[in-house]
Amino acid sequence: MRRTSPILSATLDCLSAVAPKTRFFDKQLSTLQFLIAHGRLPEMRPLLNDALFRIKTSDEILRPERVFTSDKELAKEFIRQRIDERHVVPSLAVLRSKQEIRDFTFPQRCVIKPTHTSGDVVLRHGGERVDMAKILGWMDKNYYRSWREVNYRYLAPKIIVEPFVFDADTADDMKIFCFRGKARVIHWDFDRGSAISRMLYTRDWQPLDASLKYPVATKQKARPANLDAMIEAAECLASPFDLVRIDMYTNDVDFHVGEITHVAGNATNPFLPPSAEERVSALLFVEDPPGTQT
Repeated sequence: MRRTSPILSATLDCLSAVAPKTRFFDKQLSTLQFLIAHGRLPEMRPLLNDALFRIKTSDEILRPERVFTSDKELAKEFIRQRIDERHVVPSLAVLRSKQEIRDFTFPQRCVIKPTHTSGDVVLRHGGERVDMAKILGWMDKNYYRSWREVNYRYLAPKIIVEPFVFDADTADDMKIFCFRGKARVIHWDFDRGSAISRMLYTRDWQPLDASLKYPVATKQKARPANLDAMIEAAECLASPFDLVRIDMYTNDVDFHVGEITHVAGNATNPFLPPSAEERVSALLFVEDPPGTQT
């Protein structure tokens, strides 16, 4: 895996903080992020990270549907309208100010995260002390300023509180990359919260012996019993977008849609092994992937 030096990361953070907040500088910084992550410049070829980079740095990322569904609260309304309420992760509370956060009594067991950033979460398993400083700090955070994903720039800061999905400490996490409304590539995570590993699969659950960012899993996951239902829901949600990732949780019986991700990994997650990039991308962008013909 390509590793970024702390000095280089700090320099990039500094540049992101001081560079003007314009689309021109967004693209220059995004190009630098891409170069550091992949050791090359983005190209026009049909490769996953390059396609994500093009979405991020073009007006496509400003489409109202992409901005709307980048907000974790509003995305739930989109999911309700396109599939149904049963597959939406319930909300216990949405807190819209620092005072509401201070006044709120957080459940003994809950998931706490901002609606306007990516990757931030607090898991309260059983009455542990709530890190109020961290949660209040999220209200001042603008994810765009760090990663220049402009779809996050004007999202209202809010904190959403949810139950643990299926009341499991670590629910099985499956993400489906869809291109032109069809599920193409799926990734499954093993051992989230500890020694995470990942495997990419085809839509008909053939392992691709490849991963993104994390080590390639050596474990096997049987085909989820409800895979067909999950693919059907993912394709319904993905239909307004050319390329998008639908993030889901499943217990093999039921599923919930967690988020809709427009620039997965900020277009900086490398393929493992590197040779898998072209092979997996070819499956993702093929016109008629196996199993989609009617």
